[in-house]
This record gives sequence, C-alpha cells and structure tokens, in this order.
Amino acid sequence: MRLRPLLALSAFIAVLPLTAQDLRQIADSLPIRQPAAADKKIRIPKVKGMEISLLGADYEQIVDSKGRITRPLDDTVVRLSFNVSKKGQSAISKDYEVTIPGSARGKRTHANPKPHVIPELLNWKGGKGQFELPKEVLVYGKESFIPELVRELNAVLPEGYSARRTDRTEDATIVFSRSKGRDNEHYCMAIIKGMVSVAAPGTQGLYWGSRTLLQMLVQTPTALPEGMAWDAPRYQLRGFMLDVARLPIPMDYLKDVVRLMSWYKMNDLQLHLNDNYIFHEHYVDAGEDPFRRSYAAFRMQSEMKGADGTPLTAQDLFYTRKEFRGLVDFAKQRGVNIVPEFDAPGHALSFTRVRPDLIYQGPMNHAKRRCEMLDAAKPETLSFITQVWDEYLQGQKAAFADCPVVHVGADEFFGAAEDYRQFADGLLGHIQQRGHTPRIWGSLNAKKGSTPVRSKGVQMNLWSRDWARAWDSVNQGYDVINTHDRALYIVPFAGYYRADNHQKQLYENWLPNVIGDETLPAGHPQLLGAAFAIWNDEIDRLHRGYGAIDLWSTISNMVDVLSQKMWGQPEAPRSFDEHKALAAKVGGIPFCNPLYLNEESFSMEPGLTPMRLRKGSKGPDYHLTMELMMPEEPVPGEEQVLLGSRQGQLLAAGRDGRITLRRNDSMEFAFNAKLPAGKRVKLELIGTMGKTELRLDGVSAGEPENIRFPLRKEGCMTTFILPLESLGSSFNGKIFRLEVR
Repeated sequence: MRLRPLLALSAFIAVLPLTAQDLRQIADSLPIRQPAAADKKIRIPKVKGMEISLLGADYEQIVDSKGRITRPLDDTVVRLSFNVSKKGQSAISKDYEVTIPGSARGKRTHANPKPHVIPELLNWKGGKGQFELPKEVLVYGKESFIPELVRELNAVLPEGYSARRTDRTEDATIVFSRSKGRDNEHYCMAIIKGMVSVAAPGTQGLYWGSRTLLQMLVQTPTALPEGMAWDAPRYQLRGFMLDVARLPIPMDYLKDVVRLMSWYKMNDLQLHLNDNYIFHEHYVDAGEDPFRRSYAAFRMQSEMKGADGTPLTAQDLFYTRKEFRGLVDFAKQRGVNIVPEFDAPGHALSFTRVRPDLIYQGPMNHAKRRCEMLDAAKPETLSFITQVWDEYLQGQKAAFADCPVVHVGADEFFGAAEDYRQFADGLLGHIQQRGHTPRIWGSLNAKKGSTPVRSKGVQMNLWSRDWARAWDSVNQGYDVINTHDRALYIVPFAGYYRADNHQKQLYENWLPNVIGDETLPAGHPQLLGAAFAIWNDEIDRLHRGYGAIDLWSTISNMVDVLSQKMWGQPEAPRSFDEHKALAAKVGGIPFCNPLYLNEESFSMEPGLTPMRLRKGSKGPDYHLTMELMMPEEPVPGEEQVLLGSRQGQLLAAGRDGRITLRRNDSMEFAFNAKLPAGKRVKLELIGTMGKTELRLDGVSAGEPENIRFPLRKEGCMTTFILPLESLGSSFNGKIFRLEVR
C-alpha cells in the first residue's frame, strides 16, 4: 500500500534527525479539515509525534486565538496558520484557507445585491424591496457620536428631509444598540420592516456601521435596500503616517484628514512632529553650516529653550497643547487613534539646536549630517529626551495623555550600534513606565549588538529590509506594522518613493502580510496591520512651494485603496477602475472640504473699507478681479493687506512693496510687481491647483518668488486659497470694485 506524502515524510523523519527544513515541510503539509456548520471550534490537525497549535486567523472576529468560531452571516473564507513543534524545534505554517459556514446559509435570498461601499461589506444577505426613508429620520442611540451623525445625515439628506435624535426606540428610523461579542470593530446591520438597526459589541463597531450607512445614503439619499450585513476588518491597524514636521500642516487640515480616514474605516493616524532637512551635505558642500542653515521644526508648543535662547518650538507653525488635545478627542470620536511621534536620536536638529552639547561625537556614517544626531551614548541625552516627552505625557491635561500609543522615532541613527540600542531601550522603557504603548521604527538588523532592546508590549514599523527584517523582528517579540518603503512610502513631487504612482498595483497585488521579500502569515498575532507614509523630504533648498492643499489628492487616493486592502479579503471585489468610480460616488464626506471648494460667485462695490466680507475662503479654481488705487508709495517695511482669512492673506504691499501671497502654513510668494501710486488699476488673481497668476491691467506679472525658500527657481507650486473674510484691513487706498467667480 502506498503511503500518502505526509505519512511517508513523517515515517522518514522518525528515523532521521529532524531539521528545520523538515519541520517546515510538515507545517506546510498539514491535513486541514473544513469546519462543519455545527463546529464550535477549529479542529487542530494532527501529525504523529508533533505538537500543533493554532497560531492565528486573519479574521479574529470569526476564529479567535483559542480557535473558537463565531459564525458570520454568510460563508466566509478565513486563513489559519499553525505552530508545529517537536523536541524544542518549531516551525510556523503557511496560511490555510478554510470556509466558515454562515449562520444564514441556505436561507432564501432575494433580488437586492450587496450595497457598494468602501471598504466592501464582508457579508450581505439581500432582502426584497427598498426601505423608503420618512421625511423625518429619527435616530436612537446612546453613543457619543450620535449628535454628529445627525448633523451628517442632515448634510446628506435631500431638501425636504431632516434628521433628529430621539429617546424612544419604538419611534426610531435608525437604531444603534450594543450586542454580545468579543471584538470592538465588527458590526451587524439590518434594513428591514421600516427600520435600520445597527448592532455591535463596542462603540467602534457602531461607528463603522454609521459610515456604511452614510456611504449608502450618499448614493441613494432617500432609499436603502432591504437586507442584512455582517462586517468586520481583517487587520486591526489600518494606518497613515503624515510628516507634519517638515511641511507645516494647519490643524483644520488634520481634522479633515481624520474625517477622510474615518469615512473609509482607517483608524491610525501617526503624526511625525519633529524633523529637519536631511540633505545637510548641500550646505556643507557649499561651505555653509547646516547646523544654522538647515530647516528644522518641532511642532508642539513648549517653553523649553537653549542656553542661547533658541526655542524648541517651531516659529512658523506649531500646535498648542490645547489644540492637540482637541485633535485627539476629535479623532477618538471618529474612530481614529492619534499617534504622536518625536524622532530621536536621529532627525533631531530641533533638539541639537537647543542642546548643542549633546551632538553625537563618535564615528558615524554620513558625517556631513552630524548636526542632527543626538549623542545616544550620553545618559544626559536620554534624560533630555524623556524630559521633552514628560511635558506631553504627564498630567490629565497633557497633550498626549489620551494617546494610548506614542512613537519614539529612532530611525536612521548613523552612530554606533551599542549606543543606539542603549538609548532605544531606555526610551522605550520610559514610555512604558508612563503608561503608554511605545512604537518605534525598526532598526535592529542594521544596529546589531549585545545590548538588549525590550520588545514586550512594543510596536515596530517595518520600513526597510536593510534596517529591520520582518521575521527577525517578530521572533524578537515585536508587534509589527507593515510600512515597507518600496510599497508604501511617498515623497511628494520627488523622483523616488512614489507609492501614489502605483495605486493600481497596490489595489490589485499588494498584501498587508507581504513585507518586502518576506511573507508573514496573514493572521499572525504579532502582525497588527499596515500604514502608508508621506515624507516631506523636498523642503529647504529643494522646496517646490507646495502646501497641504497640494497633498490632498495624494492622501485621499491612497486612503480609499488601502482601506479596501486592509479591511477586506485579499482579492479585490471589483476592478481598479470600478473601485475609483465608486470612490468618486461615495467621496462626498460631510463637513470635509480641505480644498475650500464652493460654487459661490459675487460682485460688489465695497465703498468704505476696511469691512467684513464673511465669505470664508475659496480654493482653486477662482478668478478674482479688483479695481483699486493706492494713492502713494507704501512706507518701506509696512505691509498693506487687501484680503484676509484664517487661510492666508493677499497683500497689496509686502515688506518690500511687492504684491504678495501669504498662506497660513507660513509660505509666502511675492510677484515681481507693485501697485503704481496714484493710478486706478485692474488687479486679477487667477487660482488653479499648483499655480496662481497675477495680472495688472491685463498684463501677467510672471512667476512669483518663494520668499521663504528662494533657492529653488524652477518647478515651483504656488497654490493659494483665496481669503474672503475681510477686505482692506490695512490697505491705504480705495477699492472701487470686487468680483469673484
């Protein structure tokens, strides 16, 4: 009788020494039994002489760590992996696909297909017919997000319809309620018998259900298909990292980023809060000192100063402690965790300018970048950085007090490995002592050494195979996040790291458990999820003049793609073109307008100025026409503001007398043109994405100069949001006519 391959292999191994390769072969050839409808637990495969245990499942809401099954609504594929061991050796298996029978399998279904939302619903059983919304939609629920949901419903519902909260379930059109369960993110939705019911074990799941409901209503505002949904994410962490250190990003914009992420059920926003121009060699090679010249910023409010009075806090844009606490609360209400990051001991020019005595003195790679390296070997350095952290971690009103996870940075330190390891371990320990989970950029393969670096309870971004390997990091005990640079990094408008140029490939082929050339089991308990990253390398001498508004399409076009890939099954539910067409349909996020788009046009003869226009701000595309006269030459150094709002100012005369655009991210652009004294002039400002044109009496003023970073002369972007709150606040002249269209 011929033995089956697995039995033959087992018999062969029984008489020979077991090797790691043999064990791996067994692990990848396990006899897997498909679960039956009556099964309460996964049946662990058996191989003679081997100890086998469940490692994990990609949908933990369906198969938990103990193998217990929670039946979904419909038959659902789950990927399981196992740990196989014998005599102290072990191997982790490949992913095995099993189909968990649904609780509603075999039940009659009707015509209603699965509603199209992003990310795709995991399970749907269509009913028959449509639920027509009443003119007054009553919402019941005890969750804190309900008032905001009512506002969003009123923004989505058509004229003649309205929504309000009710305290009576029997009157409600939409009911949010708690259900039993172990997972905080999954939810059930039933649209049947004249009511919408959303149930979940936790607030997070209920909130995700509200996003699904709103996306459905954006497409069909007065009707919903009857049916039932059961939905859950495949990965617990679905993230995005934004470098706000090297590009000033206003707080209002960050709130729009939160709205965008929550709309697509992304839940982790990491904010890189300090950094600097990294190409210091550009200054060194030009005979200049990068310690003084290179751009650097620390974005949080701080009273800390150097011995010479140098402030730690950036002077162009910073976040107050109160503002940041407000952002954390705003995001938490919308299902998004804010993860603040201070980067040290590298990328630390903001810190070395305050403490130049702590600049690293040992041998290092990239010696021309020494100015940004803190001395990881000195105990005083760790003491200094922990002092910075404590300003934001200690006390109930501390800016980061309600951030469960904080990021300690620690990437690209070019000094000695043992110095790095000692510093990293000390900083991780300090964060844990303060009651927070630390996250760190993976570096230990590049920084090998004997000094232990703690891993228990530590999250690690796996960003470069040269700095940290996936399996090594998992085996060391870290919880890992796929942030692989070649797949997920973006340096806007640069010639490298352009994941945004490969969205189709990401949508069709990328998998969160494939990290470079390594593959982890999809359900490995230490694989938290994935995050893409935007790094604003091209600043300072390389600055193109771009601002936050120029990044929006990049961010939004990545979020909808990676949302689907991290929430849903590995196989995309529709083609890339169909996905993007759906994103265009559901992308009308209530109260999210970072581009300040509006259709309003107006014309007026202002009369006396200054005056309040109360027209807010207007993003591209717009055409401003003004007829005005400046009676005399402006006083040198004295600014004259024509238009203003929170988003910026249009100056009739900047400090040097030229017509100037000033944005609220501190960027300024001056045209090579001045208003002539004593002459009535027609001024036109034409704003498009990436370019703002000035005309005086029909003659173009040419390309404006980037005042803050004037070294780059070509390829500059001058996007400008037109400020329309105030008119002539400090203009010493007369405005005859104003028109915006």
